[in-house]
Amino acid sequence: MANRIREIRKQKDVTLEDLSERTGISYTHLSRIEGGKRGLSLENVIRIARALSVEPTELTTDFNHEDLERAADLPAHTQPAETAGDVENLTIISGAGGGGLQAVEYREDGAPIDPAMSDGFWSFPESIKGGWRNLDRVKALPVVGDSMEPTLAKGSTVFIDTTHVYPNPEDIYACDYGDGLVIKRLKLVPRSDKIMVISDNRAQYGEPDELLREDVRVYGRVVAWFQWRG
Repeated sequence: MANRIREIRKQKDVTLEDLSERTGISYTHLSRIEGGKRGLSLENVIRIARALSVEPTELTTDFNHEDLERAADLPAHTQPAETAGDVENLTIISGAGGGGLQAVEYREDGAPIDPAMSDGFWSFPESIKGGWRNLDRVKALPVVGDSMEPTLAKGSTVFIDTTHVYPNPEDIYACDYGDGLVIKRLKLVPRSDKIMVISDNRAQYGEPDELLREDVRVYGRVVAWFQWRG
């Protein structure tokens, strides 16, 4: 079952990031499904089959015809169970300096496997929500460290649009280049395979690091932030 999903995905030139965006299933969860480390639910069979434009039976034979027919009316995306707001507030530390944890894994019902990784939701008026095209894919993260000051003060909360995983245009992104999840400004170097990782606090952190693009994984773009002013 797991190997068949990977095989079809690669045949159709679909990355795990693409499949995650199309299905609403987290990258980590999909990786575990493909590796045989996580069971495949009926709902996720339907989501993955739709995303890959194949019949569910091409992915697995674990479900009978009646089950698949009944599941055909399932929505393509589902929100986390008992959502109490618009944007999930994650407790993963995203360093503006040092790094932290890298991912949140979700149960089949949409709730985090480890409840300590999420402590509620942010709610916004319609006038604000209307400005976010991908609200269902936005996550809130706390920031530690001062490498992005004065743009982001230590203790800020950033809102990450997880559909933006290609670092263009130059902007602030949640990324990992070897030391865990960090918030940095990213800029592609034209006509090259390089990317500049920039700390806005140049006085303390010096000049940007220039790395290979393939060595920097982008989790999303910072589309807004919140910080207290004392």
